[in-house]
Amino acid sequence: MANYRDAVNFIQEWEGGISGHPEDNASAYPSPCGNDPRYNAPIHTNKGITWQTFTSIYGASCDQFLEMPQDIWLNIYKTLYWDKIGGDGLYNQAIANVYASWAWGSGVGGADNQMRQFLMNTYGYAYTDVALPEQRILILNWQTRQDAEKLFYGLVDWRRNYLNGLSDAPTFGAGWNNRLNAFVDYNKKYITTQSNKDLNRVIIALTLLVIAVLVYFLLIK
Repeated sequence: MANYRDAVNFIQEWEGGISGHPEDNASAYPSPCGNDPRYNAPIHTNKGITWQTFTSIYGASCDQFLEMPQDIWLNIYKTLYWDKIGGDGLYNQAIANVYASWAWGSGVGGADNQMRQFLMNTYGYAYTDVALPEQRILILNWQTRQDAEKLFYGLVDWRRNYLNGLSDAPTFGAGWNNRLNAFVDYNKKYITTQSNKDLNRVIIALTLLVIAVLVYFLLIK
Protein backbone atom coordinates (compact mmCIF):
# COMPACT_ATOMS: atom_id res chain seq x y z
CA MET A 1 0.00 0.00 0.00
CA ALA A 2 1.00 3.63 -0.46
CA ASN A 3 3.18 5.54 1.99
CA TYR A 4 2.34 9.15 2.87
CA ARG A 5 6.02 10.08 3.27
CA ASP A 6 6.88 9.20 -0.31
CA ALA A 7 6.25 12.60 -1.93
CA VAL A 8 7.13 14.78 1.07
CA ASN A 9 10.50 15.90 -0.28
CA PHE A 10 8.96 16.65 -3.66
CA ILE A 11 6.19 18.77 -2.14
CA GLN A 12 8.48 20.70 0.18
CA GLU A 13 11.00 21.39 -2.57
CA TRP A 14 8.32 22.96 -4.74
CA GLU A 15 6.58 24.83 -1.94
CA GLY A 16 9.63 26.61 -0.63
CA GLY A 17 9.31 28.74 2.52
CA ILE A 18 7.16 31.66 3.60
CA SER A 19 4.85 33.39 1.16
CA GLY A 20 2.72 36.50 1.23
CA HIS A 21 1.86 36.60 -2.45
CA PRO A 22 -1.11 38.98 -2.58
CA GLU A 23 -2.78 37.20 -5.52
CA ASP A 24 -2.81 33.81 -3.82
CA ASN A 25 -6.22 32.79 -2.46
CA ALA A 26 -4.60 32.25 0.95
CA SER A 27 -4.01 36.00 1.20
CA ALA A 28 -7.65 36.27 2.34
CA TYR A 29 -6.47 34.77 5.66
CA PRO A 30 -3.21 36.57 6.50
CA SER A 31 -1.19 35.72 9.56
CA PRO A 32 -0.11 38.26 12.20
CA CYS A 33 3.42 36.88 11.90
CA GLY A 34 5.08 39.55 9.81
CA ASN A 35 5.41 40.47 6.15
CA ASP A 36 6.89 38.70 3.16
CA PRO A 37 9.61 41.17 2.05
CA ARG A 38 9.16 40.21 -1.59
CA TYR A 39 5.66 41.69 -1.68
CA ASN A 40 5.57 43.78 1.51
CA ALA A 41 2.40 41.84 2.34
CA PRO A 42 1.41 39.69 5.35
CA ILE A 43 2.69 36.12 5.38
CA HIS A 44 -0.15 33.67 4.81
CA THR A 45 1.68 30.44 3.94
CA ASN A 46 4.78 28.56 5.03
CA LYS A 47 6.04 25.45 3.24
CA GLY A 48 2.69 25.20 1.50
CA ILE A 49 0.66 25.27 4.72
CA THR A 50 -1.62 28.26 5.11
CA TRP A 51 -2.09 30.15 8.35
CA GLN A 52 -5.76 29.15 8.34
CA THR A 53 -4.87 25.45 8.10
CA PHE A 54 -2.08 25.70 10.66
CA THR A 55 -4.26 27.37 13.29
CA SER A 56 -6.96 24.71 12.89
CA ILE A 57 -4.63 22.29 14.68
CA TYR A 58 -1.93 24.26 16.48
CA GLY A 59 -3.60 27.55 17.31
CA ALA A 60 -2.25 31.03 16.62
CA SER A 61 1.43 30.40 17.36
CA CYS A 62 3.60 32.56 15.13
CA ASP A 63 6.79 30.95 16.45
CA GLN A 64 5.71 27.47 15.38
CA PHE A 65 4.18 28.70 12.12
CA LEU A 66 7.33 30.51 11.03
CA GLU A 67 9.62 27.70 12.16
CA MET A 68 7.31 24.97 10.77
CA PRO A 69 9.30 22.02 12.15
CA GLN A 70 9.12 18.79 10.20
CA ASP A 71 7.01 16.92 12.75
CA ILE A 72 4.32 19.61 12.60
CA TRP A 73 4.40 19.73 8.81
CA LEU A 74 4.13 15.93 8.54
CA ASN A 75 1.27 15.78 11.02
CA ILE A 76 -0.70 18.42 9.12
CA TYR A 77 -0.05 16.77 5.76
CA LYS A 78 -1.02 13.30 6.96
CA THR A 79 -4.04 14.10 9.13
CA LEU A 80 -5.63 16.86 7.04
CA TYR A 81 -4.81 15.67 3.53
CA TRP A 82 -3.48 12.13 3.15
CA ASP A 83 -5.78 10.49 5.67
CA LYS A 84 -8.80 12.44 4.46
CA ILE A 85 -8.52 10.99 0.95
CA GLY A 86 -7.77 7.49 2.25
CA GLY A 87 -4.19 7.38 1.03
CA ASP A 88 -3.22 4.34 3.09
CA GLY A 89 -5.90 2.30 1.35
CA LEU A 90 -4.68 2.96 -2.17
CA TYR A 91 -2.85 0.19 -3.97
CA ASN A 92 -0.46 2.22 -6.11
CA GLN A 93 1.87 4.94 -4.81
CA ALA A 94 1.52 7.17 -7.86
CA ILE A 95 -2.28 7.14 -7.73
CA ALA A 96 -2.19 7.93 -4.01
CA ASN A 97 0.26 10.76 -4.65
CA VAL A 98 -2.07 12.18 -7.30
CA TYR A 99 -5.13 12.15 -5.06
CA ALA A 100 -3.20 13.64 -2.13
CA SER A 101 -1.76 16.34 -4.37
CA TRP A 102 -5.26 17.32 -5.44
CA ALA A 103 -6.28 17.63 -1.79
CA TRP A 104 -3.13 19.62 -1.06
CA GLY A 105 -3.82 22.05 -3.89
CA SER A 106 -7.61 22.26 -3.89
CA GLY A 107 -8.65 21.16 -0.41
CA VAL A 108 -10.12 17.76 0.40
CA GLY A 109 -13.61 18.74 -0.69
CA GLY A 110 -12.35 20.03 -4.02
CA ALA A 111 -10.22 16.92 -4.56
CA ASP A 112 -13.12 14.59 -3.78
CA ASN A 113 -15.41 16.45 -6.14
CA GLN A 114 -12.83 16.39 -8.93
CA MET A 115 -12.22 12.68 -8.40
CA ARG A 116 -15.95 11.95 -8.60
CA GLN A 117 -16.19 13.91 -11.83
CA PHE A 118 -13.13 12.19 -13.27
CA LEU A 119 -14.38 8.67 -12.50
CA MET A 120 -17.85 9.42 -13.85
CA ASN A 121 -16.58 11.05 -17.05
CA THR A 122 -13.69 8.72 -17.77
CA TYR A 123 -15.06 5.35 -16.69
CA GLY A 124 -18.81 5.88 -16.81
CA TYR A 125 -19.60 5.44 -13.12
CA ALA A 126 -22.78 6.88 -11.68
CA TYR A 127 -22.63 9.41 -8.85
CA THR A 128 -23.94 6.79 -6.43
CA ASP A 129 -20.95 4.61 -7.33
CA VAL A 130 -18.38 7.24 -6.37
CA ALA A 131 -20.12 9.29 -3.68
CA LEU A 132 -18.31 7.80 -0.67
CA PRO A 133 -14.56 7.69 0.05
CA GLU A 134 -14.62 3.91 0.42
CA GLN A 135 -16.19 3.55 -3.01
CA ARG A 136 -13.59 5.75 -4.66
CA ILE A 137 -10.74 3.81 -3.05
CA LEU A 138 -12.13 0.50 -4.29
CA ILE A 139 -12.65 1.87 -7.79
CA LEU A 140 -9.19 3.45 -7.99
CA ASN A 141 -7.60 0.19 -6.86
CA TRP A 142 -9.65 -1.76 -9.40
CA GLN A 143 -8.75 0.57 -12.25
CA THR A 144 -5.11 0.49 -11.17
CA ARG A 145 -5.09 -3.27 -11.58
CA GLN A 146 -6.75 -3.00 -14.99
CA ASP A 147 -4.42 -0.34 -16.41
CA ALA A 148 -2.39 1.79 -14.01
CA GLU A 149 -0.84 3.83 -16.81
CA LYS A 150 -4.20 4.81 -18.30
CA LEU A 151 -5.50 5.81 -14.88
CA PHE A 152 -2.43 7.83 -13.94
CA TYR A 153 -2.16 9.81 -17.17
CA GLY A 154 -5.90 10.28 -17.26
CA LEU A 155 -5.74 11.85 -13.80
CA VAL A 156 -2.82 14.03 -14.86
CA ASP A 157 -4.66 15.30 -17.95
CA TRP A 158 -7.77 15.98 -15.89
CA ARG A 159 -5.78 17.98 -13.36
CA ARG A 160 -3.98 19.96 -16.03
CA ASN A 161 -7.25 20.94 -17.69
CA TYR A 162 -8.70 21.88 -14.33
CA LEU A 163 -5.74 24.07 -13.37
CA ASN A 164 -5.57 25.79 -16.73
CA GLY A 165 -9.25 26.65 -16.44
CA LEU A 166 -8.93 28.48 -13.13
CA SER A 167 -9.33 32.25 -13.05
CA ASP A 168 -5.83 32.80 -11.66
CA ALA A 169 -4.15 30.55 -14.25
CA PRO A 170 -2.72 33.61 -16.08
CA THR A 171 -0.77 34.43 -12.91
CA PHE A 172 0.19 30.99 -11.62
CA GLY A 173 -0.46 28.66 -14.57
CA ALA A 174 3.13 28.36 -15.80
CA GLY A 175 4.34 27.36 -12.34
CA TRP A 176 1.46 24.90 -11.90
CA ASN A 177 2.26 23.21 -15.20
CA ASN A 178 5.97 23.04 -14.49
CA ARG A 179 5.23 21.44 -11.15
CA LEU A 180 2.79 18.99 -12.72
CA ASN A 181 5.37 17.98 -15.32
CA ALA A 182 7.91 17.35 -12.57
CA PHE A 183 5.27 15.43 -10.61
CA VAL A 184 4.69 13.13 -13.59
CA ASP A 185 8.43 12.48 -13.93
CA TYR A 186 8.68 11.73 -10.21
CA ASN A 187 5.86 9.20 -10.26
CA LYS A 188 6.68 7.37 -13.50
CA LYS A 189 8.70 4.79 -11.61
CA TYR A 190 5.62 3.58 -9.76
CA ILE A 191 3.55 3.19 -12.89
CA THR A 192 6.35 1.35 -14.71
CA THR A 193 7.06 -0.84 -11.68
CA GLN A 194 3.41 -1.79 -11.33
CA SER A 195 3.06 -2.50 -15.04
CA ASN A 196 6.15 -4.71 -14.97
CA LYS A 197 4.86 -6.62 -11.98
CA ASP A 198 1.53 -7.22 -13.67
CA LEU A 199 3.27 -8.31 -16.87
CA ASN A 200 5.49 -10.70 -14.93
CA ARG A 201 2.43 -12.24 -13.28
CA VAL A 202 0.85 -12.80 -16.69
CA ILE A 203 4.04 -14.34 -18.06
CA ILE A 204 4.37 -16.65 -15.07
CA ALA A 205 0.72 -17.68 -15.31
CA LEU A 206 1.03 -18.43 -19.04
CA THR A 207 4.26 -20.37 -18.49
CA LEU A 208 2.64 -22.51 -15.80
CA LEU A 209 -0.33 -23.11 -18.09
CA VAL A 210 1.91 -24.27 -20.94
CA ILE A 211 3.82 -26.57 -18.58
CA ALA A 212 0.57 -28.02 -17.25
CA VAL A 213 -0.69 -28.68 -20.78
CA LEU A 214 2.58 -30.36 -21.80
CA VAL A 215 2.58 -32.52 -18.66
CA TYR A 216 -1.04 -33.49 -19.31
CA PHE A 217 -0.33 -34.65 -22.85
CA LEU A 218 2.82 -36.50 -21.78
CA LEU A 219 0.89 -38.37 -19.10
CA ILE A 220 -1.97 -39.47 -21.33
CA LYS A 221 0.38 -40.94 -23.97
